[in-house]
Amino acid sequence: MFADFALEVQVKKNISKRGYTMPTPIQDEAIPYLLEGKDLIGTANTGTGKTAAFLIPLINNVLTKKTSRVLIITPTRELAAQIQAELDLFKEGTGIQSVLCIGGMSIHYQANMLRRNPAFVVGTPGRLKDLEQNRILNLANYTSIVLDEVDTMFDMGFINDMKYIIAKLPTKRHSLFFSATISREIKSVMDTFVTDPISINVKTRQTAENVNQDVVRAYPQDKIEVL
Repeated sequence: MFADFALEVQVKKNISKRGYTMPTPIQDEAIPYLLEGKDLIGTANTGTGKTAAFLIPLINNVLTKKTSRVLIITPTRELAAQIQAELDLFKEGTGIQSVLCIGGMSIHYQANMLRRNPAFVVGTPGRLKDLEQNRILNLANYTSIVLDEVDTMFDMGFINDMKYIIAKLPTKRHSLFFSATISREIKSVMDTFVTDPISINVKTRQTAENVNQDVVRAYPQDKIEVL
């Protein structure tokens, strides 16, 4: 039960308002360790509840001053926006500020928001690197870091951006690493990122049970209409 976790009252209210009562396996395993500030490697499919598994304890850690600033790095704008939307729900009523830093949106707006020193920054590697190189984002200030869907970041060619960002982070930090698969190349980055991590593996099948897949056959000229 979520009620059994050592969470602030407002965080528990927000979880309850969302309709959550029983944690998913990754939430049940990860949240207690993350509340303690342990580094973590999570191997999990999309749809397993991993976003809430790291957002809930990190929000709580900001409220209890265990951490000051959180940086969440994702491979795509869409995933970053989803995480930001979920973050808005779980931090409601806490006074915690956050900013979404992705391409396709005004970098000037993002720069203005960053100057307010928000507790959470959610972004994609390219935009975060741009902000850092323009001296708008100081990566050394972030004490909790999440790398989400690292295998997708590799597939999209973000390896050098990831290495660049990791090199700019503070040595003493709380590091969270999530990937559906861990290849030799991913492990080489992982080993430089986490320290004495807890490993959690909830990847029991190729697709999570609560994600439905289907195939709709269409002629090339009809694809847009069918979609």
